[in-house]
Amino acid sequence: MLEPSVRAMVESRIGSIEAPAGTGKTEQIARIAGQLPGRWLVLTHTIAGRDAIRRRMTNLGVAASKAQVDTLAAWSHRWATAYPKASHLPVATLRAKNNWTQVQTAAAMLVESGAVASVLKASYEGVLIDEYQDCSESHHRLACALSKTLRCYVFGDPYQAIFGFSKEDALVDWQATALSVFPLHGKLSEPRRWIAAKNEPLGRWLLDVRESVANGVIDLRDAPVAVEWVEFGPDEQPGELAKRCRKHGQRDGEVLVVIDSSTRVTRRADIAKRIGGTTIEPVAGPCETEFYTALASKHGIERIQALLDLAGTAYTGVNVAQKLKRVDSILERPNKLKNAPSEAELAISAVARDDTVATVLDALDSIGVEAGVRVVRPELVSSVKSTLRLMSAEPSLSIVDACWQIANRKRQRGRTIRNRSVGSTLLVKGLEFDHAVITPHACTTRFDWYVALTRATRSVRVLSPGPVVNVD
Repeated sequence: MLEPSVRAMVESRIGSIEAPAGTGKTEQIARIAGQLPGRWLVLTHTIAGRDAIRRRMTNLGVAASKAQVDTLAAWSHRWATAYPKASHLPVATLRAKNNWTQVQTAAAMLVESGAVASVLKASYEGVLIDEYQDCSESHHRLACALSKTLRCYVFGDPYQAIFGFSKEDALVDWQATALSVFPLHGKLSEPRRWIAAKNEPLGRWLLDVRESVANGVIDLRDAPVAVEWVEFGPDEQPGELAKRCRKHGQRDGEVLVVIDSSTRVTRRADIAKRIGGTTIEPVAGPCETEFYTALASKHGIERIQALLDLAGTAYTGVNVAQKLKRVDSILERPNKLKNAPSEAELAISAVARDDTVATVLDALDSIGVEAGVRVVRPELVSSVKSTLRLMSAEPSLSIVDACWQIANRKRQRGRTIRNRSVGSTLLVKGLEFDHAVITPHACTTRFDWYVALTRATRSVRVLSPGPVVNVD
């Protein structure tokens, strides 16, 4: 059933609900789409958020015909490119790096123009926008434009505003900007996520400390037993950190997440290697795009070095230095080798002799099946391989275009979370786990802390120098 505040909101044309983490926001969105007449457009920011809404609708028996669930970026891109004249979106810039502000602005201009008003009304009864605290000015402009044509309801939590956009497209202020357009109808207040997990004390505590976290103080001394503080300094050795990140009470079927630095990607991969886990990766992230840049610009042994640098961080069990030495010998002194080259060494050597993407793909495949080798960044490896396969199948595609197409496919498909995952607050936001470990490097703001603390339903382990944490 709909919460009283939500029922009051949908009696108006527009409105908003404040929804702290785990208080049933996703269920309320799904129920609105399922119970109110017509077909609803449901928009959120991330693949994880989109997948969570789709799963909840399925669990509640909401027919697929009742809602289109999409990310704001994907929906904006689809509509702006479908009507390029009215949206004023230059086709040449569609694949440019960090162009989402331009895409979203173009979608807003399209809706503002009135050119698609009749199409929108024929397609949707109204719009539901999730995680509104993460909306930038371009998102907000689009939401305002849609609200002129359709019923529009937004859900947000100002304490989870951790996404950062460019200075030219800053986050909107929940209180001053969002609520001035979408009047607040109430706040969800029951810890539904933890009640469902039979761990209500943890959920109640998270709601109780919400204000103190927002003020920059996290006091773990009076936390329930599900919250464990472990004294740990920021400069401890990686091996010790990995020991503290293992959750020995993790049962079969339960999922553990380690939340670490948002900027140190290879560090997250190292933790994953040490705990027998895998990483959660951004779609078309810096590691992937930098690898493509290297492939396009390097040749010979430098091209092999770029390949092995990627393999070294994406797999465990790959001795990069030894492989580079062996491959150099194969290339320079093929008749003086004491030991015959392995299949992987031959495949890697071919990368220096042949600049086609096929040799890089063969080398990655060969490395991945070597004895003792295990993938720790499966999403990264999958994206790279898919991009290279697409380029092999369609030689006219540039590596930028191929990467773009694969990234969009992945955004539509969603991601798989494995039983031991390592990510950052940005990557785990919107996801739910059984257990969470928060490292000393995981959170730099009070909003990061709030997101990190609310990810797990069964237990939270905080690694920090003291039980009272003060943050900006």
